[in-house]
Amino acid sequence: MKTWAKNLLKLSKNIICFGEVLWDKYPDKIQIGGAPFNVFSRLHSFRNNVKLISAVGNDSLGLDILKYFKKNNFETDLIYQDKGHKTGCVNINLDSGEPSYEIVSNVAWDFIPFENKKIDCIKSIDFLVFGSLASRKNKSFQTLKKIFNYSKFKILDLNLRQNFFTKEKLELLLIASDFLKINMNEFKIIIKLFDFSGSNNEDLLKKIYNKFKMKYVCLTNGSFKSYFFDGNSIYQFKPVKLNSIDNVGAGDNFLASFINEFFIKNNKTENSLKIASAYGALTTTKIGANPIIKFDEVKKLLKI
Repeated sequence: MKTWAKNLLKLSKNIICFGEVLWDKYPDKIQIGGAPFNVFSRLHSFRNNVKLISAVGNDSLGLDILKYFKKNNFETDLIYQDKGHKTGCVNINLDSGEPSYEIVSNVAWDFIPFENKKIDCIKSIDFLVFGSLASRKNKSFQTLKKIFNYSKFKILDLNLRQNFFTKEKLELLLIASDFLKINMNEFKIIIKLFDFSGSNNEDLLKKIYNKFKMKYVCLTNGSFKSYFFDGNSIYQFKPVKLNSIDNVGAGDNFLASFINEFFIKNNKTENSLKIASAYGALTTTKIGANPIIKFDEVKKLLKI
């Protein structure tokens, strides 16, 4: 397929990411982040037709986010400015590259409205990417449920932080999703919460798949063995282990890259997992959740 034809194919897919855009506050720096934003940003770097639905405050941090969007040619028509709540922030500390999070509550992205005047922008969503964190408050949760009605394929990036989740909300999100991406810590929580039992991770992954009637499930485990199940075959993959300095956003970049390879470019499962794992691994070698990663770096890492 010629390059222009591939680009046209990609542009024909309407991708919406829903949830938090915020500021990651490290002890010595501040950087834009939020899992849905991280996925959106990486998908945008692949020249996909992607938009983010979120909310920022009518404050200096919110204006800085809007300036960042304009500087990077990101569309802002689905970013709501909330006059009653501050822009979201997360306090991050790193211990040997592993982050701990303190997520500020009652912020703008907790109150994302469903705006009828912007319905044309979302009335035909090919892929909806969303997490569980933005459902911690009822306003954004109800908005997300309404958007489900316009989505052909739903991708859930589970994001279980602090005590910002309930079994009831998680069950609704899991039932609604076609594709679940989950890490090992979240996997253990779901197993316990829904009382699954099995002899190994593969068996448990299949039980999650069957209970919630999904099409795909992916279990990531950092630099250790991970799994992808499509209803027929279990694929095992192990990312290349690099010298990590900051693991924030690694899973988000993995997911965005997998969506791009597997769903947008129709690449083979094994190749998609390898490329996505490379993007995730390379993210950990740079500071921040949205570093510049060139495909030449991926090719060099994978020796392709």
